[in-house]
Amino acid sequence: MSGAFTPSLVAIFAFWAAACIALAVVFMRSAPAVSVSLVASIVGAIAGFLVENADGPAEVPAYTAVGASVGLFVVGVLALPTMSSPGPSRSLRHAAWLLLIAAPFAAAGLTFLLQGACPLYISGKGSGFCNYQGGDVLGGWVSGVIVAFLVDAVFVAVSLFVCSRKAMPWEARDATKKDEPSDQPVLPLR
Repeated sequence: MSGAFTPSLVAIFAFWAAACIALAVVFMRSAPAVSVSLVASIVGAIAGFLVENADGPAEVPAYTAVGASVGLFVVGVLALPTMSSPGPSRSLRHAAWLLLIAAPFAAAGLTFLLQGACPLYISGKGSGFCNYQGGDVLGGWVSGVIVAFLVDAVFVAVSLFVCSRKAMPWEARDATKKDEPSDQPVLPLR
């Protein structure tokens, strides 16, 4: 790691990774495909960091975000059709809507955090991961990270909607089991 701004970026990554793990734990029983995808996102982010950092510290946060998106999408596309979703469909739909509503606000907060950690127009050897490589096109790599964050949030919300749709047959099956008459004889009341 290099640069004066590295601790701030590490803190942002740690907070994001903790949020992914917390959401993965929350959805483990009701939407396991989403949980696996969120964990793969962390693995993808670490892989993106390692690959790009080998080439030098410039734009490493952008490649970390790309790695996170690749991990999320690849595992999500593979996990959604193969894993069941026994959770309550209504709760999954509510979580998806909540995510879609909260994502723009979280993206705004992330923008301020990233620009605070890596102010624009930084250059030179001391800039480390915050190096914008002399270009400031719509905020440099920060705008790419934010777009990736929003696309990832939409993908997770769509995954929750898909899991919600897959959970409906489970709920119907459970409801019919409750309605079926039991083989136990009914005893008269005294």
